[in-house]
Amino acid sequence: MADKHTTEKLLEGDRLSGKVTLFAKVTILPGDELSYHEHHGETEVYHILSGEGLYQDNDKTYPVEAGMTTFCEDGNGHAISCKGDDPLIFLAMIQKKEA
Repeated sequence: MADKHTTEKLLEGDRLSGKVTLFAKVTILPGDELSYHEHHGETEVYHILSGEGLYQDNDKTYPVEAGMTTFCEDGNGHAISCKGDDPLIFLAMIQKKEA
C-alpha cells in the first residue's frame, strides 16, 4: 500500500545550520497519520498551513488547524493525523538540543 503522506525537504545539506536537521513541508492525506514517535536529543515543531487534524502530545490529543504551531520537547513523543476532507499540510522542523 502506498504512503498517504509526503515529505518535501525545503532545505538540505549545507543550507541547514547543523543544529537544524530537518526543515520540510509535510502533506498528510485524509485518513492517514504520522504515527507516535519520541525525540531524544532534539525537538520538533509543526506549523499547520492548511487542513485539519488531531495532534497527540504524549498522552494528550487535541485538534489542530491552519495557523497553529505545535512543539515536541526533547524526551517527549507526538503523532499527527489528518481528520478533515482535505490534506493536512504543515511545516516541520527538527532541531538538535545544545549539549
